[in-house]
Amino acid sequence: MRKLFLIFIFIINSFGSENNYELKLYEKILPSIFKKNLLVYADKKSKEILIYSNVLELTISCIHADILIGKDFENLPQVCEHKPVFSTNYRNFMKNKNSIGAFYWRKGRPQIKFRLDTLRKYDLILPESLMEFVYE
Repeated sequence: MRKLFLIFIFIINSFGSENNYELKLYEKILPSIFKKNLLVYADKKSKEILIYSNVLELTISCIHADILIGKDFENLPQVCEHKPVFSTNYRNFMKNKNSIGAFYWRKGRPQIKFRLDTLRKYDLILPESLMEFVYE
């Protein structure tokens, strides 16, 4: 019984730490790229992580958002189709021409990528410390 309880605690902590890791990453990287406080529109999974942010403010409408975070944005209103996207899925990052970057997990390891041409399209500058993550 005690072993089962310890395994349960370990699983909860590992899921929580992954979400905490993602939140810290978003809070550090996105304001450094945009150079301002951000209004974020997120898909359901990303919203569950970002709701605990003290830096990024969630909005319920993509119209007012500075950036979209997630992978599920097929049914956006037309006015939101040209907003920058930070993808949470590699396939979405490759497919979406408005994706400035991506953070996703592959084989249990965090992966981060940025697309310089899309960052330039939105007049955003990637800090020098993140240049090693540029996708070419």
